Amino acid sequence: MNKKQITLIVFLAVVIALSLTVYKVISSKSNDSAGASNLTSEAITPTRNAEINGTVVSIEGNQVVINKEVERKVLTPEEQAERRAEMQKLSPEERQIARQKELEGVTYEKKELTIPVGIPIVKGTGDATGNSFPAELSDIKKDIYLSIWINTSGVPEFVKIKGVN
Repeated sequence: MNKKQITLIVFLAVVIALSLTVYKVISSKSNDSAGASNLTSEAITPTRNAEINGTVVSIEGNQVVINKEVERKVLTPEEQAERRAEMQKLSPEERQIARQKELEGVTYEKKELTIPVGIPIVKGTGDATGNSFPAELSDIKKDIYLSIWINTSGVPEFVKIKGVN
């Protein structure tokens, strides 16, 4: 074997090694993101009802002011499942009308919260299935309807963006 052949073999070995390394890095990143996109609300949403439900009045950084619903009837899990099944049969416009009817007679109070960095934030799929996918603090905007779970220390621990009210 001469020097040219040895150089060619070494070059090809390096190219193959680099190609395999790049392939492994890319495939591991796509697997990570695929796992995140398959997130459902059942996977991480607290099982209890949210302590705060309401519409965002304003948001600046992670400081949120919410028009918190007060004295709204809390549904049992069975009632929620029944309501979800009924809502799936409706068009988006009919869902909005049904939601407006539910909110008749509900009173509100302004509540200011700090949403801690790093807590889970998810966004509902909008199809009344209860499923959700990962979201970010930047997805929370004025007039968005939120459900917020609060821990025993009074700090938000989970946020679900449910849509525009």
